[in-house]
Amino acid sequence: MISRWLRGLFACVTLLSTAAFGSVVPTPAYPGAAASLAYKVMVNGQPVFVHRFPTFNQFQWMDYGSFAMTGVVHVTITSVVNDRNVITCSIRPLAYGIHPQISGNTVSFDLDQPRYLVLFFNEEPTFQSPGLLLFADPLEKRAPKLGDPNVVNILDYKVDSTGKTLETAKINQAISDVSALSGGGVLFFPPGVYLTGTLLMKSNVTLYVDAGALLQGSRKSADYTSPPMQAGERPLLALVVFNNVENAGLAGRGAIDMQGYPWLWHDFQPDTGDGQARSEEGLVNDPHRTGIKGYIVNKCRNINFEGLLLLRSAYWTVTVSDSENFSAKNIKIVNRKQQYHDDAFDLTGNSRHILVQDSFAMTMDDTFAFYGGPRATVEDVVVKGFVNYGYTSALAIGYGGAPNIRHLRFDDVHFVSNQNKFAIWIQLTPAYFVGKGYTAGARSSDDIFLDDFKFVNSTFENGGGHVYIDGGKAPLTNFIFENCTFGKPTRPGELMGTNVAPILFKNVMMNQEVVRNVDQLERDGYELHVTVQFEP
Repeated sequence: MISRWLRGLFACVTLLSTAAFGSVVPTPAYPGAAASLAYKVMVNGQPVFVHRFPTFNQFQWMDYGSFAMTGVVHVTITSVVNDRNVITCSIRPLAYGIHPQISGNTVSFDLDQPRYLVLFFNEEPTFQSPGLLLFADPLEKRAPKLGDPNVVNILDYKVDSTGKTLETAKINQAISDVSALSGGGVLFFPPGVYLTGTLLMKSNVTLYVDAGALLQGSRKSADYTSPPMQAGERPLLALVVFNNVENAGLAGRGAIDMQGYPWLWHDFQPDTGDGQARSEEGLVNDPHRTGIKGYIVNKCRNINFEGLLLLRSAYWTVTVSDSENFSAKNIKIVNRKQQYHDDAFDLTGNSRHILVQDSFAMTMDDTFAFYGGPRATVEDVVVKGFVNYGYTSALAIGYGGAPNIRHLRFDDVHFVSNQNKFAIWIQLTPAYFVGKGYTAGARSSDDIFLDDFKFVNSTFENGGGHVYIDGGKAPLTNFIFENCTFGKPTRPGELMGTNVAPILFKNVMMNQEVVRNVDQLERDGYELHVTVQFEP
């Protein structure tokens, strides 16, 4: 009787211990991965592999590590940079309220839920500073397994899993075969390295990259080809192309590394000899449109990206055009810090029902860019639970090519950095570019409308400007900032336009004060040429 009672007590203590401390599943490294020279990470006493990721030279890095978790976990990070003690450690986003304990060259803290973090040790928290990206994911639910019905192992196609042989043809054949199965299925990449050029996705196929697996893009531009296009249509050059596809996607806890910068970037491509590679001012052109994108979703329905780490796209990372029902969840986009044109998400054409949730992006250029002109309408876009660490803008609309946009919601989005411009940059006239020498922006976006924009429960940190809205002649209606917190911007904001309806600031904090009137906005650096309203 006592023995049974003791066993019950032990079981209860074990359950309480598990609930208190949680569980950890470190994400394994792919074969041949380079380990960080700067950091060592332990979570609940288990080592987490930290990948070395120089951003544009050996002195500027943004190494990254990832793990899955439940409950509360304890994170310990040891900095081995110059064998120095850690004096300061900034953990962003600030909204998460994580304050580490520092002891010598080690910092530690608890996580009570999955988070995507940017950490700086003895550095100012700016875009140029080196640091560590730490991705704490939720556990996978209903992950496919080899042996499950309609789960096809890519190794059945005799592909090289060491990354030494280009396997584009075999992988594309496997994609077609899985699509032909009754109901489609999953093409499964087990741990290993798989080298490929353009992959042409088919309907009813999920390409699953398992933890410890790396799908690696070729460094040769000739290995990237477009599917056949109709007369007058631009080619779709990318690593992964979804064209006229339904019910398909990318998933897994592995990584896809396009190796886009520097090998595929036009600044490093050989000159074609026609004298058009650079402008008169020496600026790099791409006159032959050789820019190769990361992932194109064109004229599709029901496309889902989930769980993956997407590395080093050459150009725009994810482009969604003329598509509906696209979602990205727990996606981590990590590009270099020295390449423009690496936008995280570009939304264009007549696209609708787009969800980006619980995700992260580090980009040199814009994070979310909208374009397409007055014939395009993008509607019902939700960005929720997102961490933005970028150099240019988090939301960019304009440059003479803005589409109509209806129903845009940013909820629980944290703008860690947008150092070069503004977190929210709506530029429908060339005014911002006057004197800045950026001729590509010297066009107006006329005959469009922007309606129902809500920024809710979001934070704007100190690494850049916050809001610049130049509506030009276009109607901008139903713009709301609600329950948002603004730090001190590095450049003044602007609100102007001839048809901008009143912009509502509802329960908004700026510099630790609730904003209740125009005077406060102007003291905080805003130039106001439109009507604004306030609701505590």
